[in-house]
Amino acid sequence: MDLTQLGWNAAREDQFAPHRAKGLVPARVAVEDKHYYRVWTADAELIAQVTGKIIHEARGNHSKLPKVGDWVAVKIPANEEKATIHAVLPRMTQITRKNSGRDTTAQVLATNLETIFLIHAADISFNAARLERMLVMAHDSGARPVVVLNKIDVCDDLDALLAEAQRLAADAPVFPVCAITGRGVKKLAAEIKPGDTVAFIGISGVGKSSLINRLYGDELMPTIEVREQDAKGRHTTTWREMIFLPKGGVVIDTPGMREFHLWDLAGPGTRETFPEIEALALNCHFRDCTHTQEKDCAVLTELNAGKIPRDRYESFVKLQRELAYLREAGKRAGWQSRRKSDRVAHRSFNKAVTHHKSRR
Repeated sequence: MDLTQLGWNAAREDQFAPHRAKGLVPARVAVEDKHYYRVWTADAELIAQVTGKIIHEARGNHSKLPKVGDWVAVKIPANEEKATIHAVLPRMTQITRKNSGRDTTAQVLATNLETIFLIHAADISFNAARLERMLVMAHDSGARPVVVLNKIDVCDDLDALLAEAQRLAADAPVFPVCAITGRGVKKLAAEIKPGDTVAFIGISGVGKSSLINRLYGDELMPTIEVREQDAKGRHTTTWREMIFLPKGGVVIDTPGMREFHLWDLAGPGTRETFPEIEALALNCHFRDCTHTQEKDCAVLTELNAGKIPRDRYESFVKLQRELAYLREAGKRAGWQSRRKSDRVAHRSFNKAVTHHKSRR
């Protein structure tokens, strides 16, 4: 396979030059399973493992380990169908969320993406707040978000739903499709250019795997019917996997996610998802205005005048509070890590002093 079909380009070739000089070859991670990976090279599909050095350097920060979509430098022993990953190339883009629960660490879902398809079902499961949250994650990734409304064959008022989705999506395009009938899929396929990588993100039951099957032209991914009473589905994809489309382009299927916790604390996500509110915030009297109770708040003024939908404002404030909490949690974690390092260094110093005195 020509690596350019997988997204390889001149910039990546420059990045890889030091590794090529060591006899390593470029590969792309197609599947991740703990410390085992399936990678694609120009010549083969191989099972790979990371070196102990990479595992050691990633302790405390698993996002440094290879992820689906990563370009890696591998060593391939002669006459063997396995490889060892020695380095991960810098990521151009990556979609990240906070790990679920109280853990304040990042989970990288996929990397080196040009586009992210945010899949929503055009049925009773459609949720405006969830779409806004997904848009923030997508904008923070550095990739281009595209909103995809699947299952339009069961939508009672498609025009109204499209108008609502476009209002929330701002500048991001919105595509109505039906994986079962194929309606709108041809236009969606045109968004995947040869050499591009597109990730499919959404909750269970929205039809991610069905759409990939339709784009691929074959029953490639397993699918399961959703429950009719609440439109909820079960996980059909159990791990992230990269798939090469016959007509060019790469897609990454991801398991359905129940939670979309934000992570990027300084990214453009809220600015690009809520452009009208962010523009107003520039006119607030206080630079650190929370837009909840401050005097001379331009956002509250427009809200009270009925010029900003209240649900839109409430989503914005909720996400800002979540990001503020993450920033404080990050500061606390950093402070605790420094204290731990200081204690370890202090114990090592005392041990060295004691050892030195015992030898005198």
